[in-house]
Amino acid sequence: MSTKTPSRREEILNTATALRWDVGERIHDHAVEALYGEATRIAARAQIVSGKRQRVNFDRILDRLVTSRIFGFPLMFLLLAAVFWVTIEGANKPSAMISSLLVGTVHPMLVELGRSVGLPWWINGLLFDGMYLAM
Repeated sequence: MSTKTPSRREEILNTATALRWDVGERIHDHAVEALYGEATRIAARAQIVSGKRQRVNFDRILDRLVTSRIFGFPLMFLLLAAVFWVTIEGANKPSAMISSLLVGTVHPMLVELGRSVGLPWWINGLLFDGMYLAM
């Protein structure tokens, strides 16, 4: 390796140094200012100021309704029941499709494959009627 041609590592370091000075010295200050500005904007939206009329906010209405002493438990119970019902009803169709495919279509094909290969009836029954259907 020649000393006159810079290595790949030196090229990368030189490029990084040049880019560092192009960015400027106050890059960290600008980043922190942007973060604090965003935090101030979020806090202003969430803060309740007395004497100032509040905007109608769906989140606040929903929060008061769901966490209230009167409606909280019944709403949570109804929501849980709805999720439970959708889970059970929604799982029936894919489960029936998978069952018809694996038991109604694949199982007879496997039994016939065992017969055509010449497996004895008891091995064929053990493998496909016992193990396959049990899985």
